[in-house]
Amino acid sequence: MMISEFQQQYANRHEIANQWKKEGKKIFGCFCGYVPEELIDAAGIIPVRILGSLDKIVMADKHLQSFICAFGRSCLDLGLRGVYDYLDGIVTSKTCDIMRNMPGIWSRNIDTPFSAYISAPTKRTESARECLLQEFKIFKTNMEKFIGKKIDDDAINKSIQAYNTKRKLLSELSAVRLQDNSPVSGSDFYDIVRAGFVIPTDKYIEMLTSLKDNLASSKPSKNGDIRLLVSGSTFEDVNIMTMIEQAGGKVVCDDLCVGSRYYSDLVEPVKDPLRALADRYQMRVTCPCKHPSEERVQKVAAQVKEHNIKGVILIVQKFCDGHLFEVPYMRNLMEENDVPFLYLETEDRLGEEGQFKTRVQAFIEMLQ
Repeated sequence: MMISEFQQQYANRHEIANQWKKEGKKIFGCFCGYVPEELIDAAGIIPVRILGSLDKIVMADKHLQSFICAFGRSCLDLGLRGVYDYLDGIVTSKTCDIMRNMPGIWSRNIDTPFSAYISAPTKRTESARECLLQEFKIFKTNMEKFIGKKIDDDAINKSIQAYNTKRKLLSELSAVRLQDNSPVSGSDFYDIVRAGFVIPTDKYIEMLTSLKDNLASSKPSKNGDIRLLVSGSTFEDVNIMTMIEQAGGKVVCDDLCVGSRYYSDLVEPVKDPLRALADRYQMRVTCPCKHPSEERVQKVAAQVKEHNIKGVILIVQKFCDGHLFEVPYMRNLMEENDVPFLYLETEDRLGEEGQFKTRVQAFIEMLQ
């Protein structure tokens, strides 16, 4: 198994999903990492992450204001253009303002049979866990009505085991990045994780297992020398990672929505699998849309010390209020710990030229 196969799967994700559709399979699109994919999988439905693209936005601006992040506008634009016509349903959770409103905007303008919004509490408390459990019960009931049959505990437990295996393998592959002569670069790992959002879990586990076995005899990747941690919001352009590496950086770990925040926490087994899911999703490593965020940011500072990281790069989508509110706190914490810090604001359409590249190069040169 080669990393290029993960890249190919992601590049052809819409063609592959349309083939699933022809085979009679049902597919749900998820807008956020707080959507319980295990429960969708247990219903016999393939969950895929709705992600945007680097294509020019041509239709979404008729429905969304210009101060909405490029990610949200791009996702809706692909839907309006028919790219996601294979979806039988869309599901999102209570996160940022655009994601909270996306089901209504999407359903009004795009014919999708099923739509769900999970009102996940913001706080990480015992009462919040109970609230999310009730939200999951409602979501489960609505899916049962949609598919015309019950979703039993055995199916949920089986799905939980599969997703736990998937997350464990991703954690193990992530640890490979920490090696001095790692065969996996930061951009490689980003491609690996991203592919998992659009590949059925059983096949993805096989691919991860095969890749892990093959890495033992692989040659070192073209990594830079300066060990870095990249944090930030969802972004589509893997060239951002490539640019950092070409400038001499080596992304050994991350704090990304489409990275460690997705796979870091497992579902702990309890008698009630739905409760186990609620516990995991409410108590998982926080996104900036949840509180308190100090635990995650402090974890970033701890990783810097533990893994001999020379600098932190925070990449935030323009107009992403949740992440923007955290910028001063993270900057101050890094300064208190004498960690060099670079903040970059992107619209995912900067390419490899211009000010963005110059600032990355200057930052890495400063660390050499």
